[in-house]
Amino acid sequence: MTSVRVFGLALSILMLSTTLTGCLGLAVQREFMEELREEPKVSNKEETYGFSYTFESNSLDSVLYTNETIIYFDETISLLVINFRAQLPYSSVVEELVGNETNEYRYVHAKLWKPGVRESGGDPFWEVKATQDFPQQPFQFPQSDLISGAWIFEVEARGYGVTAPIDQASFYDRFDTYATITKPCITFAESHDSGECTYLSDLEY
Repeated sequence: MTSVRVFGLALSILMLSTTLTGCLGLAVQREFMEELREEPKVSNKEETYGFSYTFESNSLDSVLYTNETIIYFDETISLLVINFRAQLPYSSVVEELVGNETNEYRYVHAKLWKPGVRESGGDPFWEVKATQDFPQQPFQFPQSDLISGAWIFEVEARGYGVTAPIDQASFYDRFDTYATITKPCITFAESHDSGECTYLSDLEY
């Protein structure tokens, strides 16, 4: 059926419904509009949480950085991906000259805790500690590894950032680590143009 014929049919039905009185006319219009309304669209949407930091010290003392955030998991989450990267320039060379004791002054330690585990003294669900350059690496976890509740994503790091008179001698320790969760989101017909969607978990609770 062409768009012209559909428009003509819709116009005819609406005109007919206006000749009907009271609730009957409104019911016909409402039923017709419901039939024309598009079905909701379900898509996967990502939410990302995490930290990125570049150290600046310009002294013999390393800088301490700590941070944490809460991520709320529910049963609709299908995938968790954690990306981690650390850049500690010259760390391997310094370690060879001075020894492993430098690891307490330059490191990045990231952890993700299941609900209640950190408070009870248990082990992290995931953790990485870098004391040398750590190329960006993704860690993936399927839905079967995840439970509902408030997860804690935290990082503790120490590093240096030195601006030298000669650019080639300057260096800055830095890191970034992000946790991305994927969950279904529903876009209703009236929101298609705006692209606004509602998480399935928000509709269930």
